[in-house]
Amino acid sequence: MNNECSVVRDLLPLYYENMVNKETAEFVEEHLGNCPDCASELEKLKAEKKIDETSFAERTNDAEVITGVKKKIRKRKWTAVAAIVACVLVVCILIYQFPVYRLLMVCGTLSYYNSDEISMLISIGSLSDRIEAQSVLRQADAAFQDCKHTDAECDELYGLLSRYATASDLYENATSVNYSLELWSAHLGDTEGYIWVYYSEEAIDSSGDTVSASSHCAALWKVEKNEDGVWEVVSIREHP
Repeated sequence: MNNECSVVRDLLPLYYENMVNKETAEFVEEHLGNCPDCASELEKLKAEKKIDETSFAERTNDAEVITGVKKKIRKRKWTAVAAIVACVLVVCILIYQFPVYRLLMVCGTLSYYNSDEISMLISIGSLSDRIEAQSVLRQADAAFQDCKHTDAECDELYGLLSRYATASDLYENATSVNYSLELWSAHLGDTEGYIWVYYSEEAIDSSGDTVSASSHCAALWKVEKNEDGVWEVVSIREHP
């Protein structure tokens, strides 16, 4: 291999990539036309480049396939997460709207109530009914807090709800009351309806000692609208 062949073979990669000027390209082409060995080297170079290009294309295609698979996996993962979240939300909504677990909270007294009353216990009722029932709960709040009036005065002030007041003539030492009152459900019609509540109360004296107490009690109140359109409790069903 002479010096010209050495120069041409060094230039072949650049020539193949069209990275030489016109004069150099003409020089290489003239030499290749007269030198079978260098022409053969050019063909080898072309074959190697084609293999490299094919390999690159295959790698690119493989990378695209892998990327596509990863995207599908991520999509399926997020779809599964979204489905799980949706199921959890549905379950939470159902538990909130239909708190069947409350049957366990009053299981010892269930035989006291009929099926219609129990069905109202495990459905909280509509939002509008629950909002409207707040006026009755405010009346009950006043009764629960009261330990200043006599039994007769409480009857006059609170009607049937006076049973939740701590009458001053019956519990003379009572100075304050701690209580909790929770609305469980409200099912109201145009003029009458039913409200389930759950309460605890403790009347204490000035020394902090308990005077009277009721704990974890469920009660069903029947309510009716009076002549002024105000809801009032007309009947209380509560296990003795």
